Amino acid sequence: MKYRQKKRFDKKDAVKAVVVLVVLVCLLVCGGLALHLWENGQYSTGSDEVGREVIATSDELKEVAYNGQTWQQRPELETYLLMGIDKEGKAVAVDSYEGGGQADVQIVLVVDNANQTWQMLQINRDTITKVPVLDVMGGVSAYADEQIALAHYYGNGGKNSCENTELAVSMLLNDQPINGYLALNMDAVGIVTDLVGGVTLTITSDFSEIDPSLVQGDTMTLDGQKALTYVRSRHHIDDQTNIARMRRQQQFLTALEEKLKQQDTEFAAKAYDALSDYMVTDIASGTAAKIGEKLKQYKRLDTLTIAGENVVENGFWAYHLDETSRQETVLQLFYEKSDT
Repeated sequence: MKYRQKKRFDKKDAVKAVVVLVVLVCLLVCGGLALHLWENGQYSTGSDEVGREVIATSDELKEVAYNGQTWQQRPELETYLLMGIDKEGKAVAVDSYEGGGQADVQIVLVVDNANQTWQMLQINRDTITKVPVLDVMGGVSAYADEQIALAHYYGNGGKNSCENTELAVSMLLNDQPINGYLALNMDAVGIVTDLVGGVTLTITSDFSEIDPSLVQGDTMTLDGQKALTYVRSRHHIDDQTNIARMRRQQQFLTALEEKLKQQDTEFAAKAYDALSDYMVTDIASGTAAKIGEKLKQYKRLDTLTIAGENVVENGFWAYHLDETSRQETVLQLFYEKSDT
């Protein structure tokens, strides 16, 4: 597997690129995008640092047959993997091949330049799929059927952990190419919450065994630490599944969006300074700015999830995908019916 050099957003491009970063923070946490952040600014995309924008030509587009119908890969797609890592502190690579932290949040962002639309797929972290296992040299030594969140655990928490997750997600989606990744440690949730002065919402779950101050039914303003508890916890809450947690994350995003609308034009630069050390990405700043402009201009389609069944196996949650739903989700995201 070819390794790419880890890149961080260039500080000189912070004003034009960090808005995308903040948008992606919201996406990583909750599975949505705060497009209103783009309403008050003009962002140049003139940077030479534009990263990978590999778009397949018509001769390279795959065709597949499904239920008697021929489908062709859609042209002019850009696909990005966005991850929230269940690890505290700054994003620092470790001297280990098993220490990357688990990718508790995994979102696939698909930008369709031909149809001028964009759409997201929210992947359940408990999804059982074929996960590459890395050896001490960073190469794939085996494949194991386990939770997809573990793909990021293999590796040093830097680029090889991200690339390993990228590979696992690509395989899950029938080897769909992925153009770039962005991973943020989950502390970013609390940082953004404190930057906006707290997030107000109604507590929908019983947190009495985790944090008694989060009273079910009460409306309260969460600070960064309580926001992290609200979107991150699942043990002893609801049915303890990741699906229940994902619903709270969606609720949190809606409330966070309201606070983001109130921020001034200097907020993006402050957010960059606060978050850059918690991030690993190979999406260059010029590419990030272009993505942001497209998300502002293009039509947003509904967020997708893949249906499945939650079961407990060996003391851990396992989410087994419905194969029909998986195949149809791949077709909906990346293919169109062929006229031939």
